[in-house]
Amino acid sequence: MQNPDNFISGAVETYSDTIYKIAYNITCNREDALDVCQDVFLRLIKNKHKIRDDSHLKAWLIRTCINCAKSNVSQSYKKHRVPIENADRLSYCDSHDSMIDLVFRLPEKYRTVIHLFYYDRLDISEIANILSLTKSGVKSRLARGRTMLKDIIEKENYV
Repeated sequence: MQNPDNFISGAVETYSDTIYKIAYNITCNREDALDVCQDVFLRLIKNKHKIRDDSHLKAWLIRTCINCAKSNVSQSYKKHRVPIENADRLSYCDSHDSMIDLVFRLPEKYRTVIHLFYYDRLDISEIANILSLTKSGVKSRLARGRTMLKDIIEKENYV
């Protein structure tokens, strides 16, 4: 294992964008996503001794991000507040993808799987490992998510 300071700064530099995108995908709010990112990297500092290698680091960060984001969303005060309708989704990625607006309409369990598969380019076995699902469970969620996206596209005449 490398110098602890280099390890943390390298992880932040390498994975911060991915962690932010996943957090934003779940929280649907820029500030909450940034809070989740901070929590994830603070947890990495506390738990760096548990990380075995780079592939374990990436899986650990993604799993921790998902857990922190879900926890953030489920906090009772967040359940009762009204979301701002004009949220700035352009900061989600460098080039605004019109599909991301449609993906955000999906239920969280489908949105997360679709994000990990298409935006982070993880394969099904990696997603299954990170989300503690079976490979068939991931495939099922991908298929249902795609069907929901297709229905949204057809319903709103995006074609």
